Amino acid sequence: MPEGKPVTFEEFYHIWQVNYGTKDLAPFTYNRYVGMLESRILPYLGSFTLEKIKPTDLMKLYDMLEQDTQIKRLAKNNGERTLKPLSKKTILEHHRLISAMLHKAVYWQLIPYNPAERAQPPRAPKAQRRFYDEQCKVLLKGLNELEENEMKYKVAIILTVFTGVRLGELMRLDWENVDFKNKEIIVNKSSQYLASTGVYTKTPKTPSSYRHISISDSVIETLDEYKLWYDSQKELCGEFWEESNRLFVQDDGKPMHPDTVSKWFVKFVQKIGLPYLNFHGIRHTNATLLISQNVDVAVVAARLGYAQISTTFNFYVHPLASHNRSAGIVLQNLLVDKN
Repeated sequence: MPEGKPVTFEEFYHIWQVNYGTKDLAPFTYNRYVGMLESRILPYLGSFTLEKIKPTDLMKLYDMLEQDTQIKRLAKNNGERTLKPLSKKTILEHHRLISAMLHKAVYWQLIPYNPAERAQPPRAPKAQRRFYDEQCKVLLKGLNELEENEMKYKVAIILTVFTGVRLGELMRLDWENVDFKNKEIIVNKSSQYLASTGVYTKTPKTPSSYRHISISDSVIETLDEYKLWYDSQKELCGEFWEESNRLFVQDDGKPMHPDTVSKWFVKFVQKIGLPYLNFHGIRHTNATLLISQNVDVAVVAARLGYAQISTTFNFYVHPLASHNRSAGIVLQNLLVDKN
């Protein structure tokens, strides 16, 4: 574009795509940001020149996203459709994306300051993190009663309960990532899915995500049993088997969609009468139970792949119901004469 010509937000969006988005962001994250921008942000903000964007303009956008009375999506076929209102949490994610983009504009000397830093986005309520306490025993009992044809789901959930791995990490484990001798799970990659590319592998984004997680004898026994079942399924499939060497595969050996196990899990806990818990709640359960048993928080953080112990404190350190009940009688035992 000509030197000195005002840059619109939409023009800057394309600059940002070429110089940052496609280069530095993970494909899944980049595609999610593009969806947010093209569906809701650009239809309102696209024609604004960068230096004319004011904090109040952004706050008006956030109000519109919550009310959803004016924003429409510009579909590829030039059609339009009304969008649903967004939650405060999702609007806050839109604000953070806009702010990060305008921060780049400041860094690239396209504008002198970032107006998003002076905008007031809606305050999102703190998310309630769900986990299982004693219910985890019910979960394991239900898994052990599954039929043989659901073996891979049983093993996937048990492995997550005892390791706390992320869904993408679980779905990219292959048999070389199971160290039977040293009783460890080796996490060094992750599985993601995009409609445009299908299932693909990505490397962890931080060094702390590369880790060895110790597992118990019972988990090793479960994996031994699963390997026998896995090999028998491979033999039955014969020439139709597509070798991927992953632990969790489709019936023909092809990589599973990362969401397959998580969707199965939500239906399973409902079936056995447990309260709702999404797949990520298993990771939360793992961390919470370890901390409740006085495992060092630094050890828990390392097993989860967090670089900062504070992250583990903020996310996972909270009272369990069983501990609350025990605390209820501590002072009675201490202060009340039983005679």
